[in-house]
Amino acid sequence: MASSAVLAIWVDIDPADDEAFNHWHSREHVQERVGCPGWLRGSRFKGIDRPGRYLLFYDAETTAAFESDAYYARLRHPSALSRAIFPKFNDAWRTVCSVERRQGGGIGAAVLTVRGDVSAFDALAALKPARLDLLKGEATIGQAHTTEKDLRPAPDRQIDQALLAFFRSVADAKTARDRHAPSGEIFALQHTVSKGDLYLSSRASARDLPVP
Repeated sequence: MASSAVLAIWVDIDPADDEAFNHWHSREHVQERVGCPGWLRGSRFKGIDRPGRYLLFYDAETTAAFESDAYYARLRHPSALSRAIFPKFNDAWRTVCSVERRQGGGIGAAVLTVRGDVSAFDALAALKPARLDLLKGEATIGQAHTTEKDLRPAPDRQIDQALLAFFRSVADAKTARDRHAPSGEIFALQHTVSKGDLYLSSRASARDLPVP
C-alpha cells in the first residue's frame, strides 16, 4: 500500500551526542518504529548547513498508523536507550502529516524542507525531484500523553504545512533552494529502513540459527 501519511521530526542534537544518537536511531529506534502496523519506512537525514540538525522521517499507510495500540505501547514503555536519548532532543518539531499532493516516490540522497510557505510546490515539481510532498499537519493525531513525551526537555512544536523535496544529490537540492526556496533547509540521507528490510533481516537471522 502506498504512503498517504508521514511523521516528520526536525530536531537539534548536540554534536557531542551524535554518535550515541545515530547508534540509537540506526540500531534500535528505526526498526522499532517501522515494525509497528501501518509503518512503511523510516529515514534519518543530517543537516548540511547546521550539522547538529536532523530530520527523522517516517512513511505510513495512513494516519491511523500513528494511533495504533502497538505504537502507543512503545511510546509508553521506551527502551533504556530511548530513555537516555530523548532528554537530548532540542528544538524539536514533531508532526503527523497527511500527504496532500505528491509527485514521484521513494526517497533521495538529499531533501529540501520548507515549513510554512508551500507556494513553491509547482516550481519545485518542474525540477523533477525524485519525490515531492506537500504535507498538512494533523495537530490532534499522535498527541496522547506518553512517557516518551515526558522524557523530551520541552513540548514538541508542530507545523501547519510543509514541502519536502527529495533530490538525487545535495547539489541538486541546493540548486532548488537557490532558485525557489531560500528559506529551506537541506539534509543529507544517513540511513533508511523499510518494512521489507525488516522482513529480509528476520529471514536472514532465521537461516543463521543452528539446526536442532
